[in-house]
Amino acid sequence: MKNRKLLVLGIILVLVAAIISGCKIRNYDKVLININNGEDGITLGYANFVFKYNQARYDLEYGSKYGASMWTGDMTGSGETFAEEVKNDVIDTIKDQYVIRKHADEYGVTLTDEDNTKIQEATTQFLKDNSSSTLNAMGADENVVKEFFTNLTYVSKMQQAMTKKGTEEGAINDTTTSSSYISNLIESWKSGIEFSVDEDLLAQLKVGDLFTSSASSNTTNSTGTSNSTTTTTTTTNSAK
Repeated sequence: MKNRKLLVLGIILVLVAAIISGCKIRNYDKVLININNGEDGITLGYANFVFKYNQARYDLEYGSKYGASMWTGDMTGSGETFAEEVKNDVIDTIKDQYVIRKHADEYGVTLTDEDNTKIQEATTQFLKDNSSSTLNAMGADENVVKEFFTNLTYVSKMQQAMTKKGTEEGAINDTTTSSSYISNLIESWKSGIEFSVDEDLLAQLKVGDLFTSSASSNTTNSTGTSNSTTTTTTTTNSAK
């Protein structure tokens, strides 16, 4: 399978119009990832939304090939079910996105009026294109969806800014790619932050009878027109 970190540095995202059933996750507003002993935090509700969004992506891309066993099998030889792998990747991604956004000021990265307009359009379109049962199962209220697309936009802009700076300073060269440079930079940022994950809350992120093969999707990139239904990647205190 392809690289599972779909939400770290992607430029194009799919807006999934999925069919999901189920109840809103319990403990939605509780802090799943405690940051620096309570200085900040990311809620279970936000993590659940990102997890379910990724589930939809994988079901749309691989569901017809692997079927329901995809989630319960060891698809990569890691010794874990694919559901557990994706869950762990989502947590890693959220941490990555958090530190990226924390360093945005250092790179002069801010959101423009145009960015904010596209984010609002993406949020409105997502809420419109998905049923109430889908939104309920994802925990997708306006605040969470808007935070999601805001984070995506920050990461996209930071990716460009980090690549530019790394190239200018010679850190990106014939032996070091932009992706490895950015990955190493993110890891160095994360090393200075204490993340603590509540394992009991994390256990609530589960794969259920969620997405159907008839789910539809639309694609667009972050520089699209007013019809844009997505932006590009990041996260943070998405939730208090």
